Amino acid sequence: MKTAIKRFSIGALGLTLLVLGLAVGFSAGLRYHFHPSAPQPSHSPAADALEAQRQDLRYFRQLIALDRSFGPTGRTEAIRRLDALETLGTVLDRPHFQVALMQIDALADNGHSGIENEGSAASLELPVRLAAFSDGLYIMRATENNADLLGGRVTMVDGQSIDAIMTKLEQLRGGTPQWRRLLASQYLIQQDLLYGIDVAPDMRHSTWTVETPAGEVITRTLEAYAPAASEPAVPVTRWLSSESLTGMEGTWRAVEPTTHLLPIALTDFELAFRTLPLPGTCVQFVQFKSNSDRGGQKIKEFVSGTQRQLQQIRPCSVILDLRYDGGGDYLNTYSLAHHLPKLIPPGGRIIVLTGPATFSAGISTAAAVKHAGQGRVLIVGEPVGDRLQFYSEGGSACLPNFRLCVAYETGKHDYQHACTDWEVCFWLNYFFSFQVNSLDPDEVVPLSFRDWRSGIDPVLDRAIALAMAGTHG
Repeated sequence: MKTAIKRFSIGALGLTLLVLGLAVGFSAGLRYHFHPSAPQPSHSPAADALEAQRQDLRYFRQLIALDRSFGPTGRTEAIRRLDALETLGTVLDRPHFQVALMQIDALADNGHSGIENEGSAASLELPVRLAAFSDGLYIMRATENNADLLGGRVTMVDGQSIDAIMTKLEQLRGGTPQWRRLLASQYLIQQDLLYGIDVAPDMRHSTWTVETPAGEVITRTLEAYAPAASEPAVPVTRWLSSESLTGMEGTWRAVEPTTHLLPIALTDFELAFRTLPLPGTCVQFVQFKSNSDRGGQKIKEFVSGTQRQLQQIRPCSVILDLRYDGGGDYLNTYSLAHHLPKLIPPGGRIIVLTGPATFSAGISTAAAVKHAGQGRVLIVGEPVGDRLQFYSEGGSACLPNFRLCVAYETGKHDYQHACTDWEVCFWLNYFFSFQVNSLDPDEVVPLSFRDWRSGIDPVLDRAIALAMAGTHG
């Protein structure tokens, strides 16, 4: 008997070690294949500015070679443009060099691939902050001396129509039209890019024409400034909330709804995730702006706590707001997404709210919920910020001379078809498989500035109506 027990114990130990070894090997292989380290620049310090420019171009060529999202046509064109830049006999100033590289990188047509300033090399910015609505681009914050522009719709910049400017800025990033437009609204206040794309006449000034809420037309020359380290770097969607923001008090003012009350979805905007019952209904509201820990909040604790809470209260329906979810790690929210349909009564609905800022793991979460819901899920709002096939994972590295950093993407996610190419398909998705035909909204509900100014959230209002209608059969 003792011999049998001993043999069983040895066998169990061996099996445990085998499983552990396989797990460690898989994890190491995953890191090696999908998170490759960038090559180290292999050259001596540049003798002059032209040589520095060519060194950066050669290193940039190495970095985008790691990016698997480039298609054959895009890669061929990228190489052609790089060849032309390397043979250039003149030195580009930093803004024009940055724009040239961003335009090349955008040829991957992948929303995750991109170029950003190194942390200590922030762009010069204009003293306004914008949000894109269905009826235009509006100024949501401004410094004190530009407060008369608050709530104004931007119509021209440096003598060009806002539509023409946005078309140019949309070429600085790959991805869907709605993702490019969202980022273009952020690029519009970056003076370096306005100058580098030949809109602004110099590095210090940009002249804007704005139509105020009262109908007055103001043309104002804005002076660019270098943001202080204390000024927060936040997603462009943050300007939808007029709540105060640490680092911008005193010298900045925000436009507010005429009711002075923000809709529920725009309150407590600094919280990365939260859940609350919607007053006057049996519906539970769950909101994610991130799929990872942020601002002291722990995502795994929130997800497990929310699942327990939903099991206890059994809401009639759930509204899952992913409109401002820029991503993170979808494994952190997969459990909630997978089990959500079981946490509400059979007749209940799950209404998923999406928009152009729903991105990366936000899209993964929406797809996982829809897959698990088996027809009980409705999507309301605007299209998500990426396709159902995209590349992420990868890594990033900064150029040796110009202070620009390049993100290269290596792992393919496909939430529409089975992804079977082990070379590019992200391996973890084989264990967390979910496919959907589409994430297009069942009901497209845009947000206009008029609605925002009136304190109305038409997307959430429609979602509540659908959730309650489903409850009453």
